[in-house]
Amino acid sequence: MPAKQTLDLLIGSASKSVACPKSRVVFRQGDVADAIFYIEEGNVSLTVISHTGKEAILGILGEGDFFGEGALAGQAVRMSAATAVTYC
Repeated sequence: MPAKQTLDLLIGSASKSVACPKSRVVFRQGDVADAIFYIEEGNVSLTVISHTGKEAILGILGEGDFFGEGALAGQAVRMSAATAVTYC
């Protein structure tokens, strides 16, 4: 079963589609972790900032990928930041 159909079965009417222009911050490191995201199109960059201020790219995600799943595991805050690399 495709990932989008699985997501629809799991959360049903609680899901909503949101368009993100390039460079839009989806969430910041330290934000409340209260949602999971699925990429229908485009790319999203996941980054972390160290205590010394250095930024590291954890990965670039694309169509069919999920992110923010820490919210499902009881994670209270975001451990990374997510930013649209392209229109999503």
